[in-house]
Amino acid sequence: MWKGTVVALVVFVVLASGNMVSSARGMPLGWQRSVAVAIAGTVDRVANFFSLNRPYDWAAEQLGIDQGGDADFEFPPAPDAVDATDDAPSATTTTLPPVRVPTADAPLQLLVAGDSTAKSLGDSLIGATEGLPVAITNEGTVSTGLARSDYFNWGARMAELVETTSPEVVVFMVGANDGQSILNGDGTVVAQFDTPEWEAAYRERVAGIMDLVGGEGRRLVWVGEPNVETGNVQRAVEIGNRLAAEEAASRPWVTYVDVAALLAGPDGGYAEYLTLPDGSTTRCYSGDGVHLTVSCLDRVMDELVPTVTGLYADPATTTTTAPSGD
Repeated sequence: MWKGTVVALVVFVVLASGNMVSSARGMPLGWQRSVAVAIAGTVDRVANFFSLNRPYDWAAEQLGIDQGGDADFEFPPAPDAVDATDDAPSATTTTLPPVRVPTADAPLQLLVAGDSTAKSLGDSLIGATEGLPVAITNEGTVSTGLARSDYFNWGARMAELVETTSPEVVVFMVGANDGQSILNGDGTVVAQFDTPEWEAAYRERVAGIMDLVGGEGRRLVWVGEPNVETGNVQRAVEIGNRLAAEEAASRPWVTYVDVAALLAGPDGGYAEYLTLPDGSTTRCYSGDGVHLTVSCLDRVMDELVPTVTGLYADPATTTTTAPSGD
């Protein structure tokens, strides 16, 4: 039995050698990553030489699984640099076109994207909007973030999703995997974690996602990450949430949902248990201290669903006033 398992594992490793390399590169910088990249790279070169991984590559292509790099991707220019003829809104835009009022026959097209926390959020949102005229595409992807574009480039992926799914509203949640150095798509180290350079580079990526989604009447709901138990993850969450809130404030097409405050404990920080509005107490986190339980996701839905439906519920109130920029 164990021999069959070993053989199956070896076959899988050889067939999916490219994914092994990608996963190894996605590890935090350090000697463990260096060793993993070296081993995975060797296996991949051998598999490529003998064409052993061609069946997996063919299958991945047919299924639309992206195995290529996005090293050349660049975010669109900042709002104040957008050409006046461009359809994208700018930070000085005073009004927004109203969101189309959806119907059962023509539901609102909503895209959920981000990391594994976004995946869970999207699943909950699908359940919470049952019976509403909302069609949800859930593209949350585990182990991804904005820091490691060499592993998974959310800028390039978001550009693709906006083009292929034509969302009217995008819900984005990311940050739980970003407590590490920032790398470009080509593997170049941009900044070490928790430095002023890191914060500046991360802000650019947050702003880039927001500006990429903006345009053609689309709205973006940026959902902040909840407080977490792990130190470096919590630090990344704190910084990422703050930067997202700041950047959203200058973009009328972006709404920021502060989940950290919604689920905060008595001291305003992480708390494993939460007292709900009805006075009951529930465990808020799974065993990893990062992902939310169903009951606390339901609590987030209490805030998120009205935020989404509020974009179209009353067309007379969907005009948004932007900051003057003074």
